[in-house]
Amino acid sequence: MAGIDRSRESAPDRNAPTGGIKAIIGTAGHIDHGKSALVRTLTGIDTDRLPEERERGISIELGFAWLDVDGIGRIGVVDVPGHERFIRQMVAGAHGFDLVLVVVAADDGVMPQTEEHFDIVDLLAVERAIFVISKTDAVAAARVEEVRDEIEILAAGTRFEAAPVVAVSARSGEGVEELRACIAGQLRTLTAKSTSGLLRVPIDRVFVMKGHGVVATGTAVAGRVSVGDEVLILPSARRARVRDVQVHGAAVEWATAGQRVALNLSGIARDDVARGDTVTSTQAPAPTMRLDARVEVRPAAGRALPSQLRVRVYHAAREVSGRLSWLDGVTEVAPRGSGYAQLTLAEPLVVVAGDRFVLRDETATRTLGGGVALVAHAARHRRSQGEVSRWLAALESSDAATRLHAVLASAAAPATESADAAAAARIEAPLAAGLLDDRRIAALPDRAQPQLLLTAERLEAASSAVVAAVGEYQAANANLAGVDLELLRSRVHPILDAKLLRLLIDRLVAGGTLVRRGSVVHTRDHTASLGSRDDALATRMLARIAAAGVMPPTIKEIASELGIDPALATRLAGVLVLREELVRVAADLYFARATIDEIRSRLGEHLRHHREISAAEFRDLIAASRKYCIPLLDWFDRDGMTIRVGDLRRLRGH
Repeated sequence: MAGIDRSRESAPDRNAPTGGIKAIIGTAGHIDHGKSALVRTLTGIDTDRLPEERERGISIELGFAWLDVDGIGRIGVVDVPGHERFIRQMVAGAHGFDLVLVVVAADDGVMPQTEEHFDIVDLLAVERAIFVISKTDAVAAARVEEVRDEIEILAAGTRFEAAPVVAVSARSGEGVEELRACIAGQLRTLTAKSTSGLLRVPIDRVFVMKGHGVVATGTAVAGRVSVGDEVLILPSARRARVRDVQVHGAAVEWATAGQRVALNLSGIARDDVARGDTVTSTQAPAPTMRLDARVEVRPAAGRALPSQLRVRVYHAAREVSGRLSWLDGVTEVAPRGSGYAQLTLAEPLVVVAGDRFVLRDETATRTLGGGVALVAHAARHRRSQGEVSRWLAALESSDAATRLHAVLASAAAPATESADAAAAARIEAPLAAGLLDDRRIAALPDRAQPQLLLTAERLEAASSAVVAAVGEYQAANANLAGVDLELLRSRVHPILDAKLLRLLIDRLVAGGTLVRRGSVVHTRDHTASLGSRDDALATRMLARIAAAGVMPPTIKEIASELGIDPALATRLAGVLVLREELVRVAADLYFARATIDEIRSRLGEHLRHHREISAAEFRDLIAASRKYCIPLLDWFDRDGMTIRVGDLRRLRGH
């Protein structure tokens, strides 16, 4: 994918360094405060691509470059437009910032867009900032100190209160090396991004490159993408394949979270993908139309925000309209306050728990506030007395186990896939083993292999439901060996899905509460009782099978001999299995327990002396036809005595 975009993403260099810290630097600040000039001075790359941008001397679209930092490697640089009309572009770029350069011109000082951009990067929880006083060559030293004071007032009480301030002149070069050193220092203490989780690349630019096709660019915020991967474009759910990947202008085999990526996508047309879409994994959950969040109201809102307020929601590279509804009866929240709210969206958003967003007024002229998504796919909430707020507060807890328990307790289904639960609780998957030691959380099949997670209360309730269903069936069908698993599933559905039921049965069997024989389960104390006629028929059936030895008749043949219905014969055989007098080897084939024990003894002796046995040798060993030998060998495999190696059997564990 040579030459992906020589003017905006910059020319490719297949030998360019892409290792080291995965980080994105971005700019923020008022229009005409020198953001693009600063980036050009630092990187040597002009990020103003459009003719209109060059004619007017302002940035309209996002600009991209890279910077090689000593001791760290190549990092991406995103230059955002400063005009108030281009806030959507600004947020689209800022969502992936690890370090923001808040640029304040020395001649103007802090201006309205400085404040709004500053609000936005704070709302988006950008980790680190450097305040850059630009155009210092145009003013006296005293003015630079005045601007330092303005910056101190702007940052007071925020996460950036102690952020460094560097005075720079892009024209003369004064302060540039100090800024480079400051950037390197900030990045060295940056927390490394995790590459686990589902891929997400919000798209901020799409174009067609001659000879290659559709190219989408964006900042990877989660996961990993490789050449050849099949990906999903959301919210349209169109599928595509990654033909080529570039990172910061270099062709690579794969890219991870924290990098600017350009993806050459095959299998889709230009009109199938747009700015604001997200490239993600084919296993990604569907986009949401409703989310629960903590929302904070900024002073710029100018007034309290009432419930049911129409707003514009800015998330990653997408902007949609929505309605803000405060929860638990709260009617409004004043500036500098915060509360739990539900956002009902007019269009779908690709959101996961922990994502940040910005809210502006319905006309998109003023930033009102923003927040963090706590539940990505939220249910409608009725008026309550604090229940929703208490639950959302648990989801905000700094204790991961408390967040996980809250997710599991609120889920509609009794159990949740472990990876899904971890994502909803904002926990790195695989789950830390320590979380599963919490007594409130249960795992199936066990804590060492947590496929499904549920609360301890739900595990107890689900287990009780299964045991009760088995007991009720046995009470109504005392003459049966137990309840068939398919029938049991229909009795507990939709309370328990198939996977949960299977894992519960395994747990209850391992704990001795239930006994499983083939596809039938029963309680440990269950004994099938037959009427005198059926008991006599069962005795005759057992005698016939035992007399036949290693070549017993099938159930259909026995039914014909006894002149009874095959269904009755199957039921009687099940009772004899429960009594441990018969062994079910195949669907229609039962052996007497004594016969099986004799075959086991012969087979074991042979394998201990000869190590392995073929089907033909087994046939000669027990003097039975192939019709019986193959099902028997398969049964001994399932029973755990033998293991198949090619066409031979060996003792398991030997």
